[in-house]
Amino acid sequence: MNSLWNFLDWFLPSVRLSDDLEDPYALSDDGYSVLHLSSPASSPPRTRSQRRDWTQEHDREYERDRERERDKDPQRIQTLERDNAALHQRISSLEHDLQSARQSLATVSLLSSSIPPSPEKLIQQQVHHPQNPDLVSLRTSYDSLMSSYSVMHRTLQERNEEVASMKSFLSKTDEWSGAQLLQALHDLNAEIVQLAASVAEEFAPSLDRHVNLSRLSDHELVTKSLGPIMTNLLETRDHAGDPTLVQFAIQAWEVCCVGRVLDAFCFGLPEEVDRFLAGVFSRMHRAEPQPTTSRWRALTYMHARASLPPSADTSSSFHSLNETNLRGLLAILAISGCTDSRGVHRDPLRTRFGGALARIGERAERIAGAVKEGVMSGVFEVTWVTGKGVSNGLGKEGEWWFDRPTMDNVYAGHGSERCKVLCTVEFGLLCVQRVGWASANVNGNEVDSHVMSHERKPVANGNGIPSVNGSTTSNGASTEGTLISNLLLKPKVLLESVSEIL
Repeated sequence: MNSLWNFLDWFLPSVRLSDDLEDPYALSDDGYSVLHLSSPASSPPRTRSQRRDWTQEHDREYERDRERERDKDPQRIQTLERDNAALHQRISSLEHDLQSARQSLATVSLLSSSIPPSPEKLIQQQVHHPQNPDLVSLRTSYDSLMSSYSVMHRTLQERNEEVASMKSFLSKTDEWSGAQLLQALHDLNAEIVQLAASVAEEFAPSLDRHVNLSRLSDHELVTKSLGPIMTNLLETRDHAGDPTLVQFAIQAWEVCCVGRVLDAFCFGLPEEVDRFLAGVFSRMHRAEPQPTTSRWRALTYMHARASLPPSADTSSSFHSLNETNLRGLLAILAISGCTDSRGVHRDPLRTRFGGALARIGERAERIAGAVKEGVMSGVFEVTWVTGKGVSNGLGKEGEWWFDRPTMDNVYAGHGSERCKVLCTVEFGLLCVQRVGWASANVNGNEVDSHVMSHERKPVANGNGIPSVNGSTTSNGASTEGTLISNLLLKPKVLLESVSEIL
């Protein structure tokens, strides 16, 4: 029986009615335990050892809880400090608002003391104290001045709005200087010369004038662009030993091809629309202030380009330009007697020189955009001279005699210069400025003075329309300003006398 009680005493926790402060698990003299009524006075050693372990575990758990509480105290302190700082800041803000409110109240009180009395009080005062006639006159004058001031203030605001809206049309700020345009044109000319030299050198060994692989369409294309004399020289000369003439023909073809981009008002528009816009601009240039004319052209050019299909489209104008450019190279090589299959078929030639043709087109497009959108103080024109027998686009054939002041001869000092221009191999640059009625001098800060070295009669553009002569008044109309032309870069031309040199 004792063994059973000992087992229960070991297995079940004791229930005590009294605890000692020093030993909460030891019985006092008058303590009472339910399970120890019939149990012996002493417990088995195993039971006491288990109670002691449980007590120690409970104490350790209690200490851990206290440690955790102590660890949380710094966090609580920091939170309280932040709340305290926020309250201090809030109090400072409220004090500042209170101070501002007091100042505003004082200002309102001061102003209210200076407000004139109401009409009723004023009438009563006038009844009891009649006003001085001088004071009445001053008040009437004051009211009249205030009314005039209001009208003038509204007028000034309207004028300011009008000036702000016209500011863009009156600005003469240039995004491109004359020197930058010259450098861009030099780069374009260098790109054309490099392409022509590479093509001529690569296919020179395969040029045989006894072999004719050209077609009628090749002759028509080259004759229309370079003239019958150049076509005949390409067909009858032996170029295997010296392909210089082939190189010049390719340069002239590039000038003719990409010149369409530079000469158009906005390349890609229908021909009739482009010609109409160019005519409107030419008329405005003679009748309107220079900044207004340039800004109109810039805005019209920008929105016209935005209305065109994207350049990535296979039917775009620049894609067609590159294909036409490649077609011209094929025609020149075929007429020159090229026997290399890479020079008479489109795909091999595109693979070899398509990148160079695309770069030339991109440079021409960039220069055209700079001329039309980046210059407000003047009008820059890329110039070249059409060769003999070449149509100018208006149904007339060009026939220009060599003019030393406006052109550069490729073979200067060799052969006769008293002859006609055969073709243009490098572009030139012309600046046309409109001088106002008050002054006939060009403002030096509008276009770089160091590139305006001489004033010459400009040459004709590729479209065959002569530019405005230097320092003349259009149509003799007194309401139109004076246009002054300055040739910044002479186009380089090849003369008919080249047949005697090569």
